Amino acid sequence: MSAYKYLSRVVAKARYERRFPEHLIRDVTRAYANLEPLASLPRVPAKDELERELSSIVERYAGVRLNPWEDQEKRVIVLIEKEAQFELVKKLIRENFEFGVHEVVFSRGYDSATDMIRLAREIKRINERGQRVVLLIISDFDPSGEDIASDYVDRLLKIEPGLNVEAEKIAVTKEQVVKYNLPCTPESAEEVEKMRRDPRFKSFYDKHGLMRVELDAFVALKPDEFKRVLIDSIRKHFDYGVYESVTKRREEQLRNQAREVKEKVREMLADILRRQEG
Repeated sequence: MSAYKYLSRVVAKARYERRFPEHLIRDVTRAYANLEPLASLPRVPAKDELERELSSIVERYAGVRLNPWEDQEKRVIVLIEKEAQFELVKKLIRENFEFGVHEVVFSRGYDSATDMIRLAREIKRINERGQRVVLLIISDFDPSGEDIASDYVDRLLKIEPGLNVEAEKIAVTKEQVVKYNLPCTPESAEEVEKMRRDPRFKSFYDKHGLMRVELDAFVALKPDEFKRVLIDSIRKHFDYGVYESVTKRREEQLRNQAREVKEKVREMLADILRRQEG
């Protein structure tokens, strides 16, 4: 086991430093899902193109909807440590925040080199569009869970120096443990021993003492509070002023264009039919 762990560290380091071809290793244990509304914004075709695309244009312009995040200063990615809560988090976002988030990622705690490289490239792509990325971290309150947010940023910047990214742990926090009276005493000597083996235990213990809280406990015991924390944390990064002044205006412009195009299509189709009948 120790040799396996050492090999994993060596290979991961080589991949971060691009000394080992990243595509030679595939990680299928992590999952992610894009929950932002998909943008479908076809361009207005030139007049000579209308005649060739009569049947497709009406369908293409039938529903115009923008992805409002494209006008925002930030994009949000939610990273969740526990597989058991991955589907729940996606469901809560879909049902309670109409604009969604860029991705929900099941990270299995400290994410793999494969997934970190993919994430770094996605963040870089977003940065190149002039947007900052906010990582919202959902993990246990324990030595590892408290370290994950800074670890993510450190490793992402190692892969792609200069990324415009910030990380914020939104659950489970010490404040939430106290506020909602979550059970925080380790249940067995084995659990305590496992915590002590964590290399981050001493600094965590010096600050918080011998305590830990599973994410599952927060979700199960205080489901409404967990939902509120999740949705409020996403919503605070969405600028409704920009949505009202920029996105809605662009959406209305596109609708007007769509109406004009549909009318032209109807006129051209009627003309074609008249000529065929003649």
